[in-house]
Amino acid sequence: MQKLDLLDENQGVTKTILLLAWPTIAEQVLLTFVNYIDTAMVGSLGAVATAAISINASTIWLVNGLLSSLAIGFGVLVSKNIGAKNFDRVSSSANQGLFAAAFFGLCIFLMMLFVGPRLPFWLNADESVILGSQEYIKWITIAFIPQSLMIMSSGIFRAVGNTKTPFIVNILNNFINVFLNIFLIFPSREMTIFNTNVYLKRANLGVKGAAIATCISISISALIMIILLLKNKDLTINLKKLNPLKMNWDINKKASILALPNAFERLSLTIGQIFLTAIVANLGTTALAAHYLAIQAESITYMPTFGFASAATTLVAQALGGSKKELAKKYARNSLIMGTTVMSIAGIFLFIFSTNLVGFFTNDLQVITSGSHLLRIVAICEPFFGLSMMVFGILRGSGDTKRPFVISIIGMWIVRLPLAYYFVNYTEFALNGAWVAMTLDLTVRGLVSYAIFKRGKFFDRESVI
Repeated sequence: MQKLDLLDENQGVTKTILLLAWPTIAEQVLLTFVNYIDTAMVGSLGAVATAAISINASTIWLVNGLLSSLAIGFGVLVSKNIGAKNFDRVSSSANQGLFAAAFFGLCIFLMMLFVGPRLPFWLNADESVILGSQEYIKWITIAFIPQSLMIMSSGIFRAVGNTKTPFIVNILNNFINVFLNIFLIFPSREMTIFNTNVYLKRANLGVKGAAIATCISISISALIMIILLLKNKDLTINLKKLNPLKMNWDINKKASILALPNAFERLSLTIGQIFLTAIVANLGTTALAAHYLAIQAESITYMPTFGFASAATTLVAQALGGSKKELAKKYARNSLIMGTTVMSIAGIFLFIFSTNLVGFFTNDLQVITSGSHLLRIVAICEPFFGLSMMVFGILRGSGDTKRPFVISIIGMWIVRLPLAYYFVNYTEFALNGAWVAMTLDLTVRGLVSYAIFKRGKFFDRESVI
């Protein structure tokens, strides 16, 4: 169990951060590129197909956000108990986390059976995208149980300092997804391979095929992740301990204290995104497609920073769990500098290559032109977005999940949505106005987050382990 300890100061703070962060950074960057390919495959079917998926995007982000919140709650407990060298508690937290993930995934699955078919109507979707949207969410709903288990398993591995296993399995997941997309989305065709004509038989399911591919790839990857978790001798996961009649209520209570504010944060942000999607949807299918593809393109900028934020959460949690407050401060300060610097460089990249990024997904010139304008607008605030991401990761590692929630509420509901509604409906800015509002929101979040970080009082929080 000693190999789980990341508190060896002899190897240097920066080196430790990089050792923990690089697999997550590589994972997120590669996942984003694979997601680019996935989105481009659907985008090649036209704006209607892209809009059919984009209508469901905010809801899927919400579900994944809630599942990630659950993983954060148990992950912080695992990390802090490793720092405190309470290894029985580490194993108990991991066991309880797996049960919670299975139960929560089942609840979401049952809820989405009712909600999914109604989403396009609630979000004012154009009639042309309703059927495709319903087919897509039906299959994605089936994947929510394995997705929940996969997110929790990844979180547990990262919490103990093993970021390579989630890296490998998640990359495998996405390559399976792309491979299946090739055969499920497109029609059969004849191809020439090494001067030989080959007839490639494919399902031609369009948007539905993309959803089925996602469902299958997630299910396979979740199974692999669970098997690896069960075989991990350091965690001693025991399926017999997943008995709901033998719950460890103390662990679940403490995980809930950590997870609920983060869950409410994700809920608030995603409901806000749904409202924003509804506002944008009134501008038409082209605007909705441009909005969705610009969001997809922007994701490349914050994936590396996510890796540093994830590392900061684990390292700060372990350091504070081991009563090494000064080491926790060093981890926090260095990771903040590294993550924000990377995000700033990524913002420059986003501004310069905005047209290329959107053009990768679609050949629709109107969508490309509109989407590239959106990326140039949001590129300005990427350093501030990086600040908030890093501070949120540090705060969560300290056990403070409430302030990220409050900051996000202010940004989304007081800044972004009112301004977006005004710009879209009462000015000539239209879709660009919605993204100006987004930029102002992210800037406010960054400035407020940095002010909290400078005060540093969160390092003195009472431990929840």
